[in-house]
Amino acid sequence: MEMQKTIIALLALLEAAMAIVPLVSAAEGTTGISFSGHAPDNDIFTYLGVDKPVPSTGPTWQTYDSSKAEIDDLLTQSEKQTDVGNVIGYLKGNKEKIVLYKSIDGDIYALLHKDGKTITKPVRPIVLGSKEDQYLDVFAPGITLDENNKSIHVTRYDLTRIPLSEIGSTEFGTLSVYSTQITRTDSWIYLGINRASLYTVGTFTYDYGNQILSIDDDTYTYQGLGFDRCDFSHSTRVTGITGYIDSYVVWAVYGPMPPKHSVTAWISCNIYGSTNGNSVTSDWVSSGFSCFGAP
Repeated sequence: MEMQKTIIALLALLEAAMAIVPLVSAAEGTTGISFSGHAPDNDIFTYLGVDKPVPSTGPTWQTYDSSKAEIDDLLTQSEKQTDVGNVIGYLKGNKEKIVLYKSIDGDIYALLHKDGKTITKPVRPIVLGSKEDQYLDVFAPGITLDENNKSIHVTRYDLTRIPLSEIGSTEFGTLSVYSTQITRTDSWIYLGINRASLYTVGTFTYDYGNQILSIDDDTYTYQGLGFDRCDFSHSTRVTGITGYIDSYVVWAVYGPMPPKHSVTAWISCNIYGSTNGNSVTSDWVSSGFSCFGAP
């Protein structure tokens, strides 16, 4: 419970701490806290030089949670339920129904129910653009950190359009949904070498201008030989028009009186393709061995 309260408090701090402040040098052994982020509300379409779509009118996409019974019934009829990794969205028209889903092998398919028949066809996503940014450390004033023990982060953005033009629909053939994949890498540089990384990775699929349809959370970590992962968690949430992925990790050097490093990070995307993200890191030395001991 206390850990959850701490994470929630840090996330609130993250969303408020977007301003860049200068690097401050420090005294040995002092706990260090740093913030790393990018400019808020980064419009992925403008950022990549892609024309913005127009929000669709008429029947709009529904999420799996809002239409679970109907979607499950269609999947059962098609005998495709065992192939589904996750449902992206659902459309219901006057004469047609469509279930858009990602299969367990990672490919995307559309299940089309039309004229009393249910057929499944592959959908070919169209990559619209990609870009990668790297940011330097941003430290809170008054904090002291060893120049060799710091954190950096790199964020990659990929924008994809998923069209329905080739599945044979007469009602929905002009519609598309969009996916923004964000890969945020927060790395712990210890004694001048990258020792561990938190990869906060998510694909946000949305009906542009209408709603977030699904979030794929593929967050993971890497830690080198001689470093332990003490704690790790990640989760998704949707607040209003914005989807989020939150992540948290603590690492320790595998040895006595270990240096430790924590990262609390988040990434987000809203229904207009505006992205955001930030992280807060902390460094300290604890008693005990590796992940054990206090603090």
